Amino acid sequence: MSSPLPVVAVIGSLNVDFITRTTRVPAAGETLIAQSFDIGFGGKGSNQAVACARLSRPKPSSSSRHPGETGRPSPSVDVRMVGAVGSDPFAEDFLAGLRQDGVNVDAVRRLEGQKTGIANIIVEEGSGENRIMVAANANYALKAETLLPVDADVAVFQLEIPLEVVLNNITEAKRKGLEVSPSILFRIRLSNSHRSQVILNPAPAVPLDAAVFKGLSHLIMNESEAAILSGMSDEEFGSADLDDIASNFLVRGVRNVIVTLGAKGVFYHTSPWYAIRKPGTTLAAARATVVDTTAAGDTFVGAYAVAVAKARALDDFDVDAAVAFANRAAARTVERKGARAAVPWLDEVDGVAEA
Repeated sequence: MSSPLPVVAVIGSLNVDFITRTTRVPAAGETLIAQSFDIGFGGKGSNQAVACARLSRPKPSSSSRHPGETGRPSPSVDVRMVGAVGSDPFAEDFLAGLRQDGVNVDAVRRLEGQKTGIANIIVEEGSGENRIMVAANANYALKAETLLPVDADVAVFQLEIPLEVVLNNITEAKRKGLEVSPSILFRIRLSNSHRSQVILNPAPAVPLDAAVFKGLSHLIMNESEAAILSGMSDEEFGSADLDDIASNFLVRGVRNVIVTLGAKGVFYHTSPWYAIRKPGTTLAAARATVVDTTAAGDTFVGAYAVAVAKARALDDFDVDAAVAFANRAAARTVERKGARAAVPWLDEVDGVAEA
């Protein structure tokens, strides 16, 4: 049975985060005493699903944090997490936390004999910058089959699960966009010119075949990811401006190209603008006191996905408003420690000032 709300399906990773905070990163052979250590739940897929769920409604009161309780704010989108965890003790707490945030986990597989994915995160206290090492574990036990929910209106992908799984399901999402029945289109009336509602956040980045970009609705990446995907040499990329970089993807069939720039903000360009020779737009980062940048990118993607899902049709989609909303949400995230714990709720973003 179809959901009465727009459905965002996040197909991606679920990792347990081991977070160490230190004044600086140790040199080779050096031992440092860290400032603190925490265990949390994350993974790009999981973080983006939580961001979608939280940014679709105000923060519930402490007495109504569980689904179905009286007084719990109603979401504006139905968020589905698709992925895998292991059979270890982390798995049930992980899924319970997602449910508490309002994420549907019916499509998360619990794989016997597998360990849940692990991310070791080092955060430098002074700058808030992070370094991450991931052991994929159960995330890489997924097979290249169709995982996309049949009623998904928006599909969000990253590259922390096997690439063949991502590519297979991107293809399926595009096909669904072309062939979906009228009964599902009452929420998002996909235009004849560009029907797919696929968001790709290619992290960690690897070179991708040109077919991935053809008909891709939204590509969200940072500068280092853009460099890898562009196919440009280091020299070419270093001398290119952001419009040149975006056009590299627009000519390959991407409709909306977003390049996050960290403390410098975000740049975005669209195929309609490119067609009339209008340049892309740079939006400065919203004002924030940076504590931890770990989940900033995932929050940006989740906020943007909510805006896409709430649009009545892709041609009615307001990319300026979506990027501004995602920019504000990411700014609130970097002011807090942690990954999932740092992701804000809708009412916590509404008051964030622009730069």
